[in-house]
Amino acid sequence: MPMSKPGSSWTEGWVPSANPGQAGNTVTLVSAAPGKVICEMKVESNHANKYGTLHGGLTATLVDNISTLALLCTERGVPGVSVDMNITYMSPAKIGEDIVITAHILKQGKTLAFTSVDLMNKTTGKLVAQGRHTKHLGNQDQHVIRKTPNNKDQV
Repeated sequence: MPMSKPGSSWTEGWVPSANPGQAGNTVTLVSAAPGKVICEMKVESNHANKYGTLHGGLTATLVDNISTLALLCTERGVPGVSVDMNITYMSPAKIGEDIVITAHILKQGKTLAFTSVDLMNKTTGKLVAQGRHTKHLGNQDQHVIRKTPNNKDQV
């Protein structure tokens, strides 16, 4: 049976009121050390799915962004590009709850870096999700930032 507005009934109630990828301004950096970053975030309504819990897509974005931040805190300091990422969702984080996001670099080689990210409920200590993220780092010459004649950064 065709819908009167293509996709409208399927997406109704599923699409968050705001772009979940825009959570960056609600993440607080707690600590940063070579190969390890700890952040915190309060789950807000625009971070949630229709069930009132942290949206899985936002969880994946957090794994991506916070693991990249951990890579930027190394001596090499390059973000790399994603090769593989997986997320295991273990328990819900509800609107109003605080989560702690901890990213570790498991191994950083010449061309690849392997990271692990844990999202934990700050109050209960329960693991909300765990992500693994593999990034290609390229060679060091690819990531040199140079100034152009008009003083703009060029990679």
